[in-house]
Amino acid sequence: MRAYTLTAPATAARIRREFADVLDTPAGRAGEPVALGRLLQACSRGVHPRLAPLPARRAEDLTGTPVPLP
Repeated sequence: MRAYTLTAPATAARIRREFADVLDTPAGRAGEPVALGRLLQACSRGVHPRLAPLPARRAEDLTGTPVPLP
């Protein structure tokens, strides 16, 4: 999942390049916020809580809306 690569920008960029044919489709663009939301939900349940600010920031970048942290 690309969201888990937010701590590794070079890896995220490589994934974006290698999977551009999927990620740059309507389904791929819709999938990123869904994945970010699921990751934030997991963080709120104690799964990798230190990651929460990263998907929140990315979701805010995508939507222009502040995302409250869990």
